[in-house]
Amino acid sequence: MKYNFLFLILTFSNVTKADMFKSTLFSLNTIYLDRDYDDNGTKTKTKETDTDFRLMRIEKYWAYGALYSMSANDASDAGRSSYGVSAGYYSEKDFYMNLHYYISSKYKIGSNIEYTKGNGYEFDVGFLSKVTSSFYVGLLVALKDFSYSEQTSGGLKTNISATHKEVIPMFSFAVSFM
Repeated sequence: MKYNFLFLILTFSNVTKADMFKSTLFSLNTIYLDRDYDDNGTKTKTKETDTDFRLMRIEKYWAYGALYSMSANDASDAGRSSYGVSAGYYSEKDFYMNLHYYISSKYKIGSNIEYTKGNGYEFDVGFLSKVTSSFYVGLLVALKDFSYSEQTSGGLKTNISATHKEVIPMFSFAVSFM
């Protein structure tokens, strides 16, 4: 009985081990949620979908890569699209931390207003659990911070700055390629 219990513990620990070292990881991170915005005194409530696509090369404990992030509003054509580079730490088990720098970001408020010349950063922590030999599921919490220095309204460009800060929980689905 004691040996069967030990066998189960060792088997379970090998199943849950992420074991992603020396691989390339493609992940889809997404969530659907309600949001409250305050843009220069204009308050809005929206229902939005946030989605990140990441491609990370994981070496022993350290990772680097790129990401594309977008946010879409269900009630209008408002949304954000951003892309950037990533660096991170991946443990032997399931835990990871990433820091992303967004090289470019655009945030569309409505049909006529868009914030451009944006950049930003994101810090996230999460975990991935192995489902099959190359498929993982997990959760992460992301802190995103975007800054914009130009606004286009009806074809007219002005130097109006805006910032957006978000804390977002997301579901993760990932595929590992050796």
